[in-house]
Amino acid sequence: MQRYLLLLIGSVVSIGLDQWTKILSVQALSVTGQAPADASLIRSKLIVVSEGWFNLRLAGNKGAAWGLFRSLPEGWRVPFFVLISVVAVAVIVTLYRKSHGHRLQQVALTLILGGAIGNLIDRIRLGYVIDFIDWYKGDWHWPTFNVADICISVGVGLLIVDMLLAARRKTGADEAARIAPD
Repeated sequence: MQRYLLLLIGSVVSIGLDQWTKILSVQALSVTGQAPADASLIRSKLIVVSEGWFNLRLAGNKGAAWGLFRSLPEGWRVPFFVLISVVAVAVIVTLYRKSHGHRLQQVALTLILGGAIGNLIDRIRLGYVIDFIDWYKGDWHWPTFNVADICISVGVGLLIVDMLLAARRKTGADEAARIAPD
């Protein structure tokens, strides 16, 4: 049980931070101060954090990353994303169980799990995900995102670093075995 402590605590912290920032963003950015029942009804105020590259702007994402699958029929969209999220959670927990002793991989999986559950809560509660970070340069805008998306992205980045380090260690071990005397 102790080996799952990082997964449990890290995920709860990620979920809590995600949900807390979404509540604050809805209160501060929604014209009504509440998240509407439909993402298309969101009316947002704009807070310029840094002119030319960073705003806070409330948005509702009915799809996956970058709005993928947002046009699925209403009766299919939420169940589809809930199913995908449940499968993702099962895969992440299975990978975590097999990652004993690989701390970077465990941290990565913890962040991905927390982010996935944070967005899943929105999908179940609202039928869409609340996004509020608007990052841009000039007329180019990155799709609006949230803390859960940051957790998932950082987690995936850490998994990539972990895989590269593992490949490097394996190459080093193979090289050492090759030149070692018999």
